[in-house]
Amino acid sequence: MLSYRHGFHAGNFADVFKHFILVYLLNKLKASKPFSFIDPFAAAGKYLLEDPFMNKNKEYLNGISKVLHADISDPLIMNYLDLVRKTNPNKQGNKMVIYPGSCFLAQLALDQDDYIYLSELHNNEFEILKKNFENDSRIVIEKKDAYASLDKMITSYQGTRLVLIDPSYELKNEYDKICKLIKHNAGQFPDVCFLVWYPILEAEKTNAFVKQFIDLKIKNITNIHIELKNTFLRMQGTGFFIINAPSTMQKDIVPSLDILLHILKDSDHFAKINYNVL
Repeated sequence: MLSYRHGFHAGNFADVFKHFILVYLLNKLKASKPFSFIDPFAAAGKYLLEDPFMNKNKEYLNGISKVLHADISDPLIMNYLDLVRKTNPNKQGNKMVIYPGSCFLAQLALDQDDYIYLSELHNNEFEILKKNFENDSRIVIEKKDAYASLDKMITSYQGTRLVLIDPSYELKNEYDKICKLIKHNAGQFPDVCFLVWYPILEAEKTNAFVKQFIDLKIKNITNIHIELKNTFLRMQGTGFFIINAPSTMQKDIVPSLDILLHILKDSDHFAKINYNVL
């Protein structure tokens, strides 16, 4: 895990779906104060397109670049794209030199009286993260292991809380660790909203994780499973579990998800969204 750099994948199709859902949840949940966003796998926070990590595979070309250049009027998608454009304020049109990560989107989307907690274990990513957010008094940044201390992170904040769980899934047992982490913390904090991301890689492994997560029998779970088969990435889709999603979420975002799928899919391959409230 500690060799992983999100810059290799920043702005790809999975990021687009994740960050669209994240921005929706931030805007929806921050109406109830006090509000806190907790990101215990924060990585660097934002990513330069000229960085060698992003240039290696240029996954953003089949992700955010397609969306930025599409003809879109959907207001929820525009909320997300407006934040991407705010990250690149001096550029004309849809030109992008920086892609914002989850915590940078949160910094832009949230109000001055909201709180942001960020944690990252990777040494280099942690140092970059601190530099990217050193001048914002709303933000606390620590080098903590989420698997050992997420409950303490959550306890540090009161009121409405959104917790993003999006590790690398590079560790052999990471799927099991995520299920244990969520079982413990969702049980301890039944009113907290959790957004859990997972990649769709080998079908057998992904299906086993989805079943294992559902078998936790946690109340108020939404599963969004997006198959997006392609020839340009090992990842063949992306998925999310949302615990304690807003009651109107399905009605609100399904049309937007369909638009994004139409833009991002490979025209020669299968694509589908399954949205299930469990």
